[in-house]
Amino acid sequence: MTEADAGAGIFTAQETLDHWRGHRAVTRRTIERFPDEHLFSFTPAPPLRPFGEMMLEVIRMIPPSLQGIETGDWNFQLADMSGVQDKAALLQAWDEADAFIEARWAHLTREPLRGVVPPLPHLRAVPYLVDNEIHHRAQGFIYLRLLGVEPPAFFER
Repeated sequence: MTEADAGAGIFTAQETLDHWRGHRAVTRRTIERFPDEHLFSFTPAPPLRPFGEMMLEVIRMIPPSLQGIETGDWNFQLADMSGVQDKAALLQAWDEADAFIEARWAHLTREPLRGVVPPLPHLRAVPYLVDNEIHHRAQGFIYLRLLGVEPPAFFER
């Protein structure tokens, strides 16, 4: 494999989006399974955060990351999501983030999708967003099991 081949990536932009959509569907079902009273309060041990807070992090990263990929401007403020305090509001914010992804994706070209995040040059922006979501969803799976709730099947996208 040449260096050029290695940089080509394994997914097209559309395949990347479809892959991410699949993960987002599983994560949304994970949010839905959480008991309302535990979504923003349950942690197995300090300093772990409640699952709802982790999902707000995932949501808040999407607009500035996609805008940074599109424009090259990585100076941004994360959205204030302090008003999102229950499952219905979190699911609404999740769906709004999905709509943002769909609206912005067509503006992204293949080259920027492979680009790095300038403040964190070891990270590739879109794979990081997906990996971060998977990481926090896995924590949510553990939280659900500790609460006696079966998490959704991760392979059902």
